[in-house]
Order: sequence, then C-alpha cells, then structure tokens
Amino acid sequence: MPFGVIVFILVALILLAVFMLLRTSPHLKVSDHVRQVELPAVNGEKIAQNLSEIIRCETVSVDGDPTANLAQLREMRRLLEDQYPLLHRTLDREIVSDASLLYRWRGSNLELPAVLFAAHMDVVPADPGTLDQWTHPPFSGHMDDEFIWGRGTLDIKGQITALMDAVEYLIGQGFKPERTLYLAFGQDEEVGGQHGAAEIVNYLSARGESLEAVVDEGGGITEGELPAISEMVAMVGNAEKGHLTLNITAHAKPGHSARPGKTSAIGILANAIQKIEANPLPAHLDHLRDVYQSLGGSVDFLTQLRFANTWLFGPWLKQKYSAEPATNAAIRTTTAVTMVSGGVKDNILPASASAKVNYRLLPGDTVADVTEYTRLVIGDKRVTIDANPADCWEASPAAPIHGSAFRCLSRSIKEIFNNVEVVPYLVQGATDARYYATICDQVFRFTPIITTRDMEGLEHGIDERIRKGSLTRMVQFYAHLINNWAGPDGMDICEPVAHVEEMLPEDVEESVSDAE
Repeated sequence: MPFGVIVFILVALILLAVFMLLRTSPHLKVSDHVRQVELPAVNGEKIAQNLSEIIRCETVSVDGDPTANLAQLREMRRLLEDQYPLLHRTLDREIVSDASLLYRWRGSNLELPAVLFAAHMDVVPADPGTLDQWTHPPFSGHMDDEFIWGRGTLDIKGQITALMDAVEYLIGQGFKPERTLYLAFGQDEEVGGQHGAAEIVNYLSARGESLEAVVDEGGGITEGELPAISEMVAMVGNAEKGHLTLNITAHAKPGHSARPGKTSAIGILANAIQKIEANPLPAHLDHLRDVYQSLGGSVDFLTQLRFANTWLFGPWLKQKYSAEPATNAAIRTTTAVTMVSGGVKDNILPASASAKVNYRLLPGDTVADVTEYTRLVIGDKRVTIDANPADCWEASPAAPIHGSAFRCLSRSIKEIFNNVEVVPYLVQGATDARYYATICDQVFRFTPIITTRDMEGLEHGIDERIRKGSLTRMVQFYAHLINNWAGPDGMDICEPVAHVEEMLPEDVEESVSDAE
C-alpha cells in the first residue's frame, strides 16, 4: 500500500477518534456534590402509627364499579382528619368526584404558579388464594420493630402519610409557603384514574390553574437497576409510556371440522400473531442516552463513548439492550399478546378467533401510528383490527431535565440521600401523573425510598411492607422539598453550585443504613 494512503488512513482514524472523544467528553462530567442538610426532627413512631391506621382501610378499587370502595375511602378521610389536625385547620380541602381529596395551602405570593404533590388512596386487592402466605394479614397494618405491613404501604399510602406528616410538621414549625401548594390524592389510580386524578385536573383547569411543577409516585432509589452501574441511583421519571390494546380478529368460513378448508380462523389468527411478534417496533436510544449522560463519570468510559456516538454504535447498542426485557422496554414500544380466544367445540370450525395485543408506547410512537403499523405487519384482509378508545392513551410528553423544577428536585434528593446519583428515566407503567401534563410542563414521578433487594416486587405482591426508617426519611425529604419548591427562597435556591466537600464513605454508609 502506498505510503500516502497509509498516512491518509492514519490521519482519518485520528480525526475520527478526536471527533468521538469530543462527543463523549460532556458525558464524563462528575456530578456536583452538596452538603447534607440537617434532617427535620420528626416523630418516626407517630408517623408509622398513622400509616398503620390507614392501611386498615380496605380501599380496594374494582374495575367497572367506581363506588365499590367509597365507604372505606370515607373512613380513610375521617382518619386523616383525626391524624392531622393542624393541616386540616390550615389548608383548604375540596372533595372532588366521589372521594378524591384536593388540599390547597395558599401561598403568600399568588402570582407564582402553584406546585402539586400527588398520590392515590386506592390499592389493589390481595389475591384470596395467597392469604395464607402473608406473614401478617394484608389489611392488618401490623407493626413490629422494623416494618409496617400491609397492602398500600409501598403503593402508595406510605407516600400519602409522608406528605401529610411533612405538612403537619412544617405548620408546627411556623413555615409559611410563598408559592401555593396542593396535595392531590386520587381515588382510583389502580383502575385508570378517571374519577380521581382526571377529575382533579378538570377541576383545576376549570379554575384556570396552571402549575409550576408536579411530583407523583414513580421510581425510587435503587442499586444494580441499570446496566454498567452498580451505585445507588435515584430514578426520577420525567416521561411515561402510553397504553394501547388492539383487538385482533381473524375471520373465516365456519363449518364442520370433518371438512375443513386449507386454513381456519384460528390458523389465520396464529399467523397474524406470529407476524406481530416477529416484527417489534423500532428501537430508539434517546431516553436511555439521557440516563447515562446524567450519570456522567459514574459510568465506565466505554459505555459513555458508545452512547455519545450512537451514530456509530447505535445498531450494536440496540441489539444489546433488546436482549433483556427490562432494557428492551426502555428503548421501544413493547408488544405483548395477552389474551386469545376462538372456537366453541372441538368439531366446529369457528367463524372467528381473536386476540388482544397490548402495546406500551414509547414517546414518539402514537396510538394511530402503532395501529397502522400492526395493520401493515399483518397484511391480511381477513383480519380486522380495532382499539377501545376508553382504554388507550398517548405517551406523556417528557418534562425538561434542565429546568428549575428538576434541578431543585435533584438537589433536594442529593441533600437528603447523601449525594446519590439522580437520573431521569422513562416510566413503563401507568400513573396518575399523566393527567397533569395538560396543566403543567414539569411533571415528575419519584418515590423517595431506598429499595433494597428484599423489597423488590412487593408493591402488588405478597407481604407488602415498608421500613419505619424509610417512612421517616420520606417525611424528612418532603418537608425539605416543600421548603425548596414553595418556600420564601423559591426554586432559585437550587441553582447549580460549585463543588463542595463530600461526606466520608463511612458516613454515607451509616446514613443510608439508617434510611433503610
């Protein structure tokens, strides 16, 4: 090979390497560390007792029957009145729809847009077939030295208790918000939120209310959740997937099974399902790239190099992250065939067979686009496709991660949870938060609790429970965030600051242990 060609190739490779390194450098920044704040001196045992009492209210939502749990929701409301007398004397309360609660703590500066803290009062049922596997009955609210047990401790009555106790504490300390603050507790999140959060938003919208920021339930503080990072990470959802279920129906000539044609409705349906599963929707790396860029120097150089240069490594990254269900769901609209039906007797050819296909929509993929994509993939006029408009919704818009609300939320998390890394992420399930996007651009989903391995999957499972220390830390966090979001210094208090001294590793470990 001529020497000139070799030189040209080497120069080109050097320029390519420089270009890739320049793109990678912003991904390698080291997170700012902040000084830990003094934790509010709240009464942990009283807080635990409050949660234990509301767990005994069996506020189980039932699909198709919005009135099924009204009596228990009203009993829970009565308990809250007894538990939080200062709050109920200070804040205005509206009962929205049948039983949803909207509290307003009027700020001193009504020109500032309000902030809202959301949660939901309803819970999922405990499977009757598993009751003998519970250490303590699911609605006993049992307390021991370490835990409060029962359905709703994690999802999400613990968050309601923490918010109410935080406000009760702040009132007792003489705190007065400059920015108006709302507490919004829906009655039916577990069955769609139509009578709860949706009506609360309608009520606020009718009053012309726009909000500066919203925080609802969402990700917690986890360890080992993300590939290529083993540190604890606070997962703050800034967007939420949409939801679409398509009814796929195959049609064929019915008749006797002794004289079948070349195919049947069930065979046509099976072929359609095979095509759907063999052709997943395209992957997109945008949201995962935001996660890793936020982690900066906490992630190894090679991973950051790849995500900073998806123009080159994109196909490899998509293949790698498509291989595992958890990461696959983070990069594409997922497809799941969840129900199949067809036929009434073994000697009758059915006239039709049907399946339900559930999609969780990545932001950017719309209900209309995914429906049409499915139609094109199947490509069979003998198959009809339709959706139930009442059971589908678009993905939420992404809240900005460089705005004042996210900066302040991130700073507050670091100040309470020992400089844990904070990252935005895409929530794969459904929460009430999606409704608030119509009146607020900065909607976030975060539950301030450290989730250890033994607590994973308990939210709708057996032996749901929360550590007393975690519940206490939630109260302390909300008291601090309310001060930062609604206090006299406003969100400007959380503007970026210069690097300050870190806690010693042993201090971090001790503090995290206390929170657990």
